[in-house]
Amino acid sequence: MAYLRGTFCAGYRTTSRCEGINAFIKDFLKSTESILELVHSLDRVVKDYWNNEVTAQFYSTYYSLVLTTELDSIELFASKVYTQAVFREVKKQIKSVATLLFRGRDSISRTCVYKFSKMGKPNKTHRVLYDSNEEKIECKCSMWNSEGISCNHIFYLMKYEGLEKIPEGLILSRWCKDAKDWRSKPPPKVQRAIKDACLDMVPFVGR
Repeated sequence: MAYLRGTFCAGYRTTSRCEGINAFIKDFLKSTESILELVHSLDRVVKDYWNNEVTAQFYSTYYSLVLTTELDSIELFASKVYTQAVFREVKKQIKSVATLLFRGRDSISRTCVYKFSKMGKPNKTHRVLYDSNEEKIECKCSMWNSEGISCNHIFYLMKYEGLEKIPEGLILSRWCKDAKDWRSKPPPKVQRAIKDACLDMVPFVGR
C-alpha cells in the first residue's frame, strides 16, 4: 500500500488476476494438443470471455438492484451508472459511511477541508478537499486514484453537503454500463474541444 497509494491499479495489488486467467485457460487446454488444436482451444477461451461479458452486460442493463442504504438518492444514481460488479464495491463504501465520525470543517479560500475519523480509531484522521464551484472532491486516502471508486469519506462529504448524485469528475468511464459508448465517441469535454478547434480552423480553410 505504501508504494501503490495514488497509482491506478483497478484494485489489484497481487498477481491473483494473472493466476486466475491462467487457471481459467487451463480448463480449455491439453498438453497433447497440436498447434491447430491449440488455436481452436484459445478461440473457445475468447468466446467464453465474450459470453460472460454479454451476460454481465445484460444483467447490468435490464435488472434492477435492491437499494439498502440510507443514502438512497446517491445509491440509486450509482446503480444506474455503474455495472453490477462495480456497484457492489461502491455500495460497500456507501454502507461504511455509518462507521465514520465527523471531526470538523475548515475553509481555505474556495476550498473546504473536511476531517473524518473511523469509530474505534479516533486518532487517525482523514481529510477530504471540496471545491463547490468546480464540484471537485479529493480525499487524502487516494482510494479513487488507485481504484477509480469513491471512498466512504467522499460519500460522507456528499451526505453532509446534500449532494444527490456522484459528481462527473468522480465517475470513471471504464466502470460504467456504457463504457463501450465512451470508447466509440469522445467524452463531452473532448467533443467541445474538438468543436472549438474546428471553429478556429474555419478562417484558414476559407482562405
